[in-house]
This record gives sequence, C-alpha cells and structure tokens, in this order.
Amino acid sequence: MKNKRVILDTNLWISYLITNSFTEIDEFIQDGIIILVFSEELLDEFIEVAKRPKLRKFFATKDVESLLTTFNEFAELIAIESQIDVCRDKKDNFLLNLAIDGKADYLVTGDKDLLVLKKIDKTHILTYRELVEKLKGNS
Repeated sequence: MKNKRVILDTNLWISYLITNSFTEIDEFIQDGIIILVFSEELLDEFIEVAKRPKLRKFFATKDVESLLTTFNEFAELIAIESQIDVCRDKKDNFLLNLAIDGKADYLVTGDKDLLVLKKIDKTHILTYRELVEKLKGNS
C-alpha cells in the first residue's frame, strides 16, 4: 500500500510537537506509504496555533521550524477551490475542501465535528490510531 494521500489536522501536528511520538507517521512518510497533503490554510492554522503562548512552553521554535522543513520536503501543497460547507464547526470546512481538492485518501483528526462525518467524497475521516492500524494492516 503506497502513496496514500493523507491530511493530518493541526491538532495532530501540535500533539506531535509536544510528544514527538508519531514514529509510525515518520516511518510511513520515509517509506513512501503516505504523501502528506497540505494547503496554505492548514499551514497558516498550524503556525497560528503553534504560536499560542499556552502551547509555546511545550516545544522550541526550532521544533516548529524542523516540522515546517518536513512539510516542505514531503508534503504536496494544494490550492483549495472547493466550497463544501457541511461541517458543524464552520472553521473546519477548509479541511473538507482540501480533502476533495487534494484527492486525499484519509483526513486524520481528533476533532469530533469532523469524525462524525466519517467520509467526504472519497476521503475517509478517521483518528490517528485508526490510520496506523489501517496502514499497518495493509502494508
């Protein structure tokens, strides 16, 4: 199972910065099992959240810069054109639009407002653990 197109929500990137414990994702990226799908909107949200004072005490600026380098190297940047408006939390609709325009296989999140949808177009919406189980079970 190669080249699965995956969007990781901001909450997962922040968790990664705090815990540095997503070794499976690192392996999936290095092995070409997943391709990260990003947009300017997701990048902007990540940077804005990472700058919040209550989170800054958990990781260094160099950690954010290192993660941004990873995005640059391993992510495909997609320009969002779709205008889907189905999420009960309207500010999350950009992720659904990214899923459609980026032809993502998976949108990975811990956000219940997104998880309740289960699927948008051809994109399955699931948790980090579900993604790891799915990819390990099929690789």
